[in-house]
Amino acid sequence: MKRLKQISVAVLIGAAISVGVFAQRGNDNRPPKEQPRVVDKEKDKPPPGNNNQGNSNSNKPKKP
Repeated sequence: MKRLKQISVAVLIGAAISVGVFAQRGNDNRPPKEQPRVVDKEKDKPPPGNNNQGNSNSNKPKKP
């Protein structure tokens, strides 16, 4: 009796999963997606240079 109960529960779970999968397949009520817009700004000036020569930490003593 216990074995029959396990088999019937497994069959019911499998049936419920398969019905749920097929029920969602044809029902597509989502609105259509808009195409993404890419905004390209014109660069007025180049970015500032990376000048590490004027580092304010240069006066600190170096650790040995």
